[in-house]
Amino acid sequence: MNRELILKALIDWNFWYKDQFTGYLREDYVKEILSIINSWYIASVLGVKRAGKSTILNQVAKKMIESGVDPFDILIVNFEDGRLASVQNVEDLFRLYEIYLEIKRKKDSKPYIFLDEIQRINGWEGFARSLIDRKEAFVIVSGSTSDLISDNVRKKLAGRHVVIRVYPLSFKEYLNFKGLNLHNEVDIIARESEIKSYFNEYLTYGGFPGIVNSNVKEQLLSALYEDIIVRDVITPCKIKEVDKLRLLSLYYISNVGNRVRLRNVSRQLQIPLRTVQRFTQCLIRANLIYFVNPLSPNLSVMTRAEKKVYVVDQGLANVIGYRLNSNLGSLLENLVFVELVRRYGEENVFYYRGKRGEVDFVIKEKDSVKEAYQVTYYLNEREYKGVEELLKWNIPVKFLTFDEERETNIKGKNINVLKIWKWLLNNK
Repeated sequence: MNRELILKALIDWNFWYKDQFTGYLREDYVKEILSIINSWYIASVLGVKRAGKSTILNQVAKKMIESGVDPFDILIVNFEDGRLASVQNVEDLFRLYEIYLEIKRKKDSKPYIFLDEIQRINGWEGFARSLIDRKEAFVIVSGSTSDLISDNVRKKLAGRHVVIRVYPLSFKEYLNFKGLNLHNEVDIIARESEIKSYFNEYLTYGGFPGIVNSNVKEQLLSALYEDIIVRDVITPCKIKEVDKLRLLSLYYISNVGNRVRLRNVSRQLQIPLRTVQRFTQCLIRANLIYFVNPLSPNLSVMTRAEKKVYVVDQGLANVIGYRLNSNLGSLLENLVFVELVRRYGEENVFYYRGKRGEVDFVIKEKDSVKEAYQVTYYLNEREYKGVEELLKWNIPVKFLTFDEERETNIKGKNINVLKIWKWLLNNK
């Protein structure tokens, strides 16, 4: 391990001698991480590549420094830096940590260790657990694949970590990136034409932070997708049949909002079922593809049934996906899915399929159903059929549309029809 090379990398990434890029403050994530840091739990920040995790870590560090923490009490290590390639296992991590301790100014203070893209290092959890157990340092880790919270990692950390999931920008964050800060209802009314224009852009190109203010959005989205596929799917999963992996990924991205069954996918694409199963898990681990189960009290029925597929960002669905017809309805549905996951957690989002039709999303809260959402570009009576069964059970239902806002009546019950862009700007 080259000490001088390590130090050069650390100097470049840390606030020791210069300010670091912090960008637009993503306040909710920063507050959540800060609330965990001093509790002797490892904060595990997980999200798809380029969702903004590294910048959020810098924002956390900046806030801490502004509150009085010595910059030298914070160590930020980004393992995507090629100069740190010699750090490959837990022993190397301890050596890097020792190099840092030698230059740390306050020898009696507890340091804060930020380990960015840590899943690349074998055995990292042993290093983090050691520091936490001895109350020697506070630890924040981040990663773009779910290896960060694998069963093996969970077992070794034994409940000593809290997971914070980071997603591409919400619509409200997107508007802030554009310099449009909305504080109340009056602001929304006054700036409606701008908001709607930006919503069309958000729907088309998504919310990856690096895309928002670019003039070459499609090119950047294509490059980002390639980066995810190569670095977070093909490489960690050691995939040799790359063409089959790419075909499967494209199939899912081109079918957002549709029900799929892996056996049928295997038949359609002429890829062996075991290969489809393995590659699908790799795409899920990269936080690229999501599957939604139907709501059912029977766990075995739920796991065997068709699942609906979505992608982490509607911009990827639009630019990468292949469709013959207009796909605005499926893009809207994908956008709403990501927002619901952001608000309620992936584990609480289901769809409902009854005898008369389907409801796009049902939100579960503990042992009951909290509410349901039907997403459509424009409302027609065909959309009513799916929700009628839920209304019998007094489950609140909302229709989310591109640009309609009114009340409708189904079986004697008034139902709100909301514009999606307005719903996105409201809290829970």
